[in-house]
Amino acid sequence: MPWNAALPTLYKTELPHPSPNFKDTDMNNFVKVLKEVIPGVAAEDLHLPLCETGMHSLDAIIVRDSLEQHFGFEIPDADWFGFKTLAETLEYCYQAKRASEFFSFGSPVNSRRSYEITIPLMANAALSENWLLKEMGDMHWALLSDGLQQKSSRFTDSLGNRLYAAFVRIKYAISPLNQFAENETLHLANEISRYGNSAYYSGVNGHCIGKKIEANLMTSFSVRKNQDNSQITSSNPEEKVNHVPELDAVPDFHSTHRLVKKGLIKNLVSGGYTFRITDSEIDSLEYTINPYYEVNGVGLLYFAAYPIIADRCASTFFKQTMELADYDRTYHTIFRDCFFFANCNADDKIIIKLNYVEILEGDRLQIATSLYRQSDGKLMARIFTVKQK
Repeated sequence: MPWNAALPTLYKTELPHPSPNFKDTDMNNFVKVLKEVIPGVAAEDLHLPLCETGMHSLDAIIVRDSLEQHFGFEIPDADWFGFKTLAETLEYCYQAKRASEFFSFGSPVNSRRSYEITIPLMANAALSENWLLKEMGDMHWALLSDGLQQKSSRFTDSLGNRLYAAFVRIKYAISPLNQFAENETLHLANEISRYGNSAYYSGVNGHCIGKKIEANLMTSFSVRKNQDNSQITSSNPEEKVNHVPELDAVPDFHSTHRLVKKGLIKNLVSGGYTFRITDSEIDSLEYTINPYYEVNGVGLLYFAAYPIIADRCASTFFKQTMELADYDRTYHTIFRDCFFFANCNADDKIIIKLNYVEILEGDRLQIATSLYRQSDGKLMARIFTVKQK
């Protein structure tokens, strides 16, 4: 199975947009549906605020029913009442249809989930990036368990050693986090594949009233020696059943991780951005781990904590050196590529190094950060980020 057939990849600069055929067919059909309710409506009216379209409450009910019949699924109330324009409604329907067509749900290698964005899912007046990472990670682990038909707590190697599916790379592009609003509905769908018995890859597609998420995640099985998080080595599970489809070759997503880990490339092209891979340092920060929040259920530093920890140094730099006092409230993640190389014990400290910052067009900041164990100077991760104002 080719890599592109296995996952929705992020090898494009933009998030996915409707195809040319979509504009010619579905757009016309959409306007045709509207004309049955609002005679004289035109394509340019789709971007008007709903209050200016001339639609009444009964009209809206008829339009909603017609759309659900046309696209073949129900639109949740929380989503419907969140639309501000008819164009948002159309984009939502297209993305939902696209996700349902991409995955053939019902097998052990794919799944989907929906969530109402309530306060626990939010942080800093935006969708919580930490929660999103944990949830995508949980979807990956759930598919891994379904594919191997084992609970995660029962993963062992041939010697009976407990195995952990440790994340080694996560890459995601997302609409600005602050655009996700309370009580909107977020839909996520994912699918998993593998190369060999140790490396597993999943792809996530998400949509939420015109906002999008695309992510690629990769784990490898590891064993921990003597309950020491600094002594983790690769291993393979004792395989009995495996329904996860196997790829014919190592995907580029995996190969790039190896190149970055070994320091064999100086530039990383990812998500349409070019990041410099460097050990230079414009600022640094010593960080104390919060074991009640950043250490997971098996005593490892949670993968979802790495990019959030990396943000601490960037935040300090922008607020103190660049005098951007409102940095945390005004700049939100739109892209990350995280490379994980090592873990650490909860009583160790992390040295965060801000490698460089570049200002991009469109009020965007490109940031490269690296994390090190204080105890031995081991490189734990490289985090490449783009923030949008």
